[in-house]
Amino acid sequence: MAQEDFLLELARFIERVSAIARTGLAFAPPGFDVERYEELLSEAARMSSALDGTGAATSQILDRWRSEVRSGYEGYVTAAVGCGAIVFNERDEILMLQRPSGRWWYPTGFCDVGISPAENAAREVREETGLVATPIRLIGVTDSLKIGSPARHIYSMLFYCRLEGGELRPNPLEAVDVGFFPLERLPEPLHGRDRRWIRLAHEFHFDGRTAAYFDPL
Repeated sequence: MAQEDFLLELARFIERVSAIARTGLAFAPPGFDVERYEELLSEAARMSSALDGTGAATSQILDRWRSEVRSGYEGYVTAAVGCGAIVFNERDEILMLQRPSGRWWYPTGFCDVGISPAENAAREVREETGLVATPIRLIGVTDSLKIGSPARHIYSMLFYCRLEGGELRPNPLEAVDVGFFPLERLPEPLHGRDRRWIRLAHEFHFDGRTAAYFDPL
C-alpha cells in the first residue's frame, strides 16, 4: 500500500474510533464502559495529533471531542452533511465562485438545521453569489472518504438548479470573485480533489441525465 493510501486509511480509522467512543459516551451508563470509551477517545486524540499537520496538541483535540459529547440520541456521532448547486446560465456556462483561499468551486456549504437540503442549496447560491436559483433535480450524493479525503467525513448532496434571476454580487465573507464559465474552461485552481462533479454536471445539463449518482459499495 502506498504511503498516501496508508495515511488516508489511518485518518479514517482514527475518525471511526473517535466517533465510536463519543457515541459510546453518549449512551453508556456511568461505570466500566465509560472508562473504556474515555481511553479509546484519548488514544484516538493522541494518534490524531501525531497525524495532524496543523500541530494541534492531543489535549486540544481531546477537549474538543469531549465538548461535543451529548447524552443519548443527541450524542450519536454521524457524518457531516453538505449541499452544493450546479447552475448554468442561458449561454450554457456554469456558475463558479472563488473562495478566500483563492480556489474556485461551485456554491456549496454545510446543511443548516431546520431547512431541507434543497432549501440549503438555494440559500447558498443566493448568499454567496447574489443569484436566485431553484433546485430541480438531485445530481447525486457523494462520500468524502471515497475520494480519499483525510479531513472531516462529509456526505455531499449536489443539485442541478435552474437560474431564476438576481445579479452577481459575491459575498465578501465567502467569495473573492464570482462568474460564469464554460465547463471545458473552468478557472484554476479548483478546490478539493474530486472532479466527478464536472462529468455529472455535463451529463445533467447537456446529455439529459436524470438518474442521481451515488458512490458504489
